[in-house]
Amino acid sequence: MQSVKDFYRELAQGRLALAFQPVVWLPDASRVLYQEGLLRHVEQPGNGVYPFAMLERHQVMRELDRSVVGCVIERLLEDAHLRLGCNISAQSAIIDPFWSATLAQLREAPSVAARLVIEITESATPPSTEAAIEFVLCLRELGCRVAVDDFGAGLGTLEFIRQTRPDMVKIDQGYLQRARSEPNSVQTLKHLVQLCKTLAPCVIIEGIESEADRALATACGGEWGQGYLFGRPRLDRLGAPCRLRGVAAEPVVAG
Repeated sequence: MQSVKDFYRELAQGRLALAFQPVVWLPDASRVLYQEGLLRHVEQPGNGVYPFAMLERHQVMRELDRSVVGCVIERLLEDAHLRLGCNISAQSAIIDPFWSATLAQLREAPSVAARLVIEITESATPPSTEAAIEFVLCLRELGCRVAVDDFGAGLGTLEFIRQTRPDMVKIDQGYLQRARSEPNSVQTLKHLVQLCKTLAPCVIIEGIESEADRALATACGGEWGQGYLFGRPRLDRLGAPCRLRGVAAEPVVAG
């Protein structure tokens, strides 16, 4: 297994980049809501498996998250027509000096903030619920849109979503996968979509891989989707690869 040290060495060497995948309107996939950046190795673009669980376990996701957000902001500054999104861990959802430069950059460029979607993953708990709420509200005040990613698969709570009122909720692909073959799971997905619509103005169903998936997602009330049917993550989707810039020093691993 790749170690934290090896991972951050690759980041510092510029060997990691973002491959972008569209989030689209289900009735017409030519209508793209935004492109989500997903981490890939420049030399092995098909390999999307990274040790996120290990990084979260050692509480060293923050440097990666800051690098990803910074990379996306740079690309938005270069092209005023782009709308891009990226993931950050819930562990990073806290307002402190670590984010000062990034927040200042967004404050000075409201047109960039308005085209940025920050997706908060639920695979780890935030430093505190109050800190995470403050973080989300700060981003929204700056003009960014905020999404709760992989909803239903992690540690997030309805209360957190209710208090933050994110712009988007992305339903974990596992619900669609189960609905393909289990009638009860179809009803579960329908109910989940309706619930999410009461929590956020935009609900996105993840993991759409075929026309049958699109039809099923639509039948369950879905309007927006993401998945291989609409395009696999590509390093060249925005033109040149979007390489991450990491610090040379390695993060301190929590004991």
